[in-house]
Amino acid sequence: MKTMASCHAMLVAVALSAFSLSTNAASGTSEPKHVHKITKAKAEQIALARVPGGRIRSAELETAKGQRFWSVYIAKPGAKNAKEIRVDARSGKILGVQTERPEDQAEEPLRTH
Repeated sequence: MKTMASCHAMLVAVALSAFSLSTNAASGTSEPKHVHKITKAKAEQIALARVPGGRIRSAELETAKGQRFWSVYIAKPGAKNAKEIRVDARSGKILGVQTERPEDQAEEPLRTH
């Protein structure tokens, strides 16, 4: 009887696994939507390439309209304005660059990268 129950449990587990794999294949993805491939350090590196001589103020993982991206704030020493650079968390592509004025910026100390 125990063998029969074990076989039944194993068959259920295999069926559920197969269903899960076929569902992911049908949706065109094998990983959850919340997974991001670009690390914070890589996003900072990508953003710094866009603002040579800049220093990172902050970097945060954000989501807007179902898209995850790193929002990296960079300022050059002595500059009044900073740049917000949005880096796609999956591809590393720069989604946008926006200039932030001092009144828009949070009071965060500059840090070297």
